[in-house]
Amino acid sequence: MVQRFAAVVAAIILLILAPTAHAADAVADFYKGKTVSMFVGLAAGGVYSTFAQTLSKHLSRHIPGNPTVVVQHQPGAGGLVAANNVYNVLPKDGTVLFTPSGSLTKRVVLGEPEAKFDPRKWNWMGGWGEAVNDCTVWKTAPATTLEEAKTKEVIIGTIDTGSNTHQNPQLINNILGTKMKLVPGYGGGSQIRLAMERGEVHGFCGQFEGWKSAKPEWLKDGKLAHLVQLASKRSPDMPNTPLLSELARNDEERDIFRFIQSGVEDRSIVMAPGVPEDRVKAMEKAYWDTLHDPQFIEEAGKLNFELFPTNGADVAASINDMMKLKPETIAKVRKAMGI
Repeated sequence: MVQRFAAVVAAIILLILAPTAHAADAVADFYKGKTVSMFVGLAAGGVYSTFAQTLSKHLSRHIPGNPTVVVQHQPGAGGLVAANNVYNVLPKDGTVLFTPSGSLTKRVVLGEPEAKFDPRKWNWMGGWGEAVNDCTVWKTAPATTLEEAKTKEVIIGTIDTGSNTHQNPQLINNILGTKMKLVPGYGGGSQIRLAMERGEVHGFCGQFEGWKSAKPEWLKDGKLAHLVQLASKRSPDMPNTPLLSELARNDEERDIFRFIQSGVEDRSIVMAPGVPEDRVKAMEKAYWDTLHDPQFIEEAGKLNFELFPTNGADVAASINDMMKLKPETIAKVRKAMGI
């Protein structure tokens, strides 16, 4: 009797597990021998590129079927060219990933016509932490605090006029009265740091992580001054640098600055809408497992990347909140950014 009962239980378990096992086999069969392309919307050498290159070395081990993972750079419009391509043109079969750059959701909220996608429809795989943006200049620049920048001009390199590297400092200029002279046209953070070395510009308003990964010696030697930072809270790396929201003079400015500061999206991976659900789930799990992979963590640590994994559902919830910004606030942000 006991043996018959055990046999029945085993049969039931097999029936339950069979569809799951079949789905996993189908995903593995699809990816086996394939190449997965991870698109970066900026030039090689910056934070997004370096992280993507590092991630690509380990992600394959966690994807069923172990496909080859390669990074492709498609600069243009601060990431919008790549975003539109992944969303609207490239195959929706699960072989294309994209890492959003420069808060592309904010640009959709602000009504940029070049943005041909709906952030709510992306398949959000999750993120590796909140992006901390900052405006940073040489310690020898004419102004080394935001207060000084209200009376003294500093030259800031930017990627293009549609990127947050340009629009964020422009907004700060127009609301707080700083005199940052913005010079657009650089392909990415690495090119702007090179321009700093050549004396073309004094600084850059981008991700703080870029300094840690690309120029840690500049930080160590005290060559940089941080004017302001944009994040949900002050970074331990810049405890004495004010958050933009801390400089707000009224509730309206505070709402605007908090919207600009949000950076969860900036460190995420997405797949376009229309990808089969089983492949989306498999890739989300693979990405999550990679972020917790000791080998990946070790390599990321050597590059000074700090990992604070955020699951896809939480990133998506943040995106949905951003999309609810009041029209009157959107209008004022657009005006301040010169859109």
